Amino acid sequence: MENIEIAKIFSVIADILEIQGKNKYRVGAYRRAAQVIEAMPDDINEIYKKGRLDKIPGVGESLARKIKELIETGKLEELKQLEKKVPQGVTEIMEVEGVGPKLAKLVYKKFGVTTINQLEKLVKSHKLQRLKGFRSKTEENILRGIELLRKHGERELLGKAYSQAESIVQKVKESGFADKTEIAGSLRRRKETIGDIDILVTSKKPLKVMDFFTSLPEVKEVEVKGKTKATVILKTGIEADMRVVTLKSFGAAFHYFTGSKAHNIRIRKRGAERGLKINEYGVFKKAKNEKRKTKNNRRQEMRVGGKTEEEVFKSVELPWIPPELREDRGEIEAAEKGKLPKLIELKDLKGDLHMHTTFSDGAHSIEEMVRVAKKKGYSYIAITDHASPLGILKGLTPQKVLKLIKEVKRINKKIRGIKVLAGAEVDILPSGELYLPQEILKKLDVVIGAIHTSFRMPKKEMTQRILLAIRNPYVAIIAHPTGRILGRRESYELDLDEIMKEAKKTGTILELNAFWNRLDLNDINLRLAKEKGVRIAISTDAHNVMELDIIKYGISQARRGWLEAKDVVNTLPFEKLKKILKK
Repeated sequence: MENIEIAKIFSVIADILEIQGKNKYRVGAYRRAAQVIEAMPDDINEIYKKGRLDKIPGVGESLARKIKELIETGKLEELKQLEKKVPQGVTEIMEVEGVGPKLAKLVYKKFGVTTINQLEKLVKSHKLQRLKGFRSKTEENILRGIELLRKHGERELLGKAYSQAESIVQKVKESGFADKTEIAGSLRRRKETIGDIDILVTSKKPLKVMDFFTSLPEVKEVEVKGKTKATVILKTGIEADMRVVTLKSFGAAFHYFTGSKAHNIRIRKRGAERGLKINEYGVFKKAKNEKRKTKNNRRQEMRVGGKTEEEVFKSVELPWIPPELREDRGEIEAAEKGKLPKLIELKDLKGDLHMHTTFSDGAHSIEEMVRVAKKKGYSYIAITDHASPLGILKGLTPQKVLKLIKEVKRINKKIRGIKVLAGAEVDILPSGELYLPQEILKKLDVVIGAIHTSFRMPKKEMTQRILLAIRNPYVAIIAHPTGRILGRRESYELDLDEIMKEAKKTGTILELNAFWNRLDLNDINLRLAKEKGVRIAISTDAHNVMELDIIKYGISQARRGWLEAKDVVNTLPFEKLKKILKK
């Protein structure tokens, strides 16, 4: 059983327990474990073999036994018993924004709702309005949430899909049946959501590699299986395609199946203008003797490239274009002029400026986060625990801020080779004021302003709310600036152009939140920020040591937004960064 499957089961259990009104700490334990297991890079089956399940952050002896049961039997008795009381469909409607455990329980008990379609019919019938506390606005919000969920329903989040693709590719490589194995499609372009997984291979044993791919333990169902192509449905519901191509065609196929469609059309058109035909098999030129025909009555064509992607681009007089830019958004024009950006790379980052510890809702202590960050090669990190009126976040009070600062000073003396900044992610209240008083904010090395409540304010008021926070002299960074959660919550209504103007004017940094269900700012807004000269911080928002690895998704998003190292503050040396954080 894969990490993502176990994480999903634990999330379902947490939902059912919450619907039943069970102990919030028990619910929280399942949620934290699900989040850690889903994000961790290590294969949980390998951890099981080593007998170290209880060493996973947030997983004690009890949850370790449940993971063991799932791995060994593929089932969990506790879930079976819980689903007798609350059908799994009830938990699925909680995926709709605006539907919490209380509402899910109510519509199930009173109206028998167990599917999203049934929920939609109920809302449209206006029967909810007859109940105390329900208004037409509630119905509108639920219908909007259903629409958003359906919009993303057929696509998977980058972080979930990529880990599965990496696992499959690694197994295919280790099988010995493939010579080259690469991820293609929108996954290679690192789009924030993907429709399916595309894997491209070259092989001297195509039938063997097809047999291996279709019999992987991740596979639930085989839809198509031929000599050079197979399509399967994974147990997680994602479709995965594998294509076997020849070595001489690999570059052309790699380019073609990476896309995007709009980019490929532009490349083919450039080829046609130069007397070339470009497709997934290669780059071809008509033979000099145009009267000569083949057995199939087709004019002879001469292969002039296609073994590598570089050959494809060279044939149309362009340098190689990074996959993240291939969206027909000006990359071809930039390549023509020799003005492609030198895109940021993971190695350019010197630190992470947004993470949480046991001082709020994180799973690890400051010292544990620092030691793992140091192993990653970081020069510095910022500890930025929550300061929020939301009780569930166990946020920082003014007194706890002073304790956090004291602990950071102790760690800086104890652990050499990495600098630790004392910070806080402080709620921006609806008024635009910060949750912590100014005299406390000024004691911190870095203050991140963030919105965690009142998401549906009108555009003008929401914009003003963030502008006031940007103007606060102690706010250095605005976290996840548009507030979206992919598939769950749309961006706030706000004037982002106005936000960026003020950020540029005040020297305030906008965050690119690397967590794969946020990736906020998106690629288009990142490019806009770059054009306006607004600095970006790429940070994980990690709540445990394993989530520090999701920084790679932030880098992918930054590359899609045309960002270079110079556009990102946490590529700077520590002393330069400190000056910027202090505005």
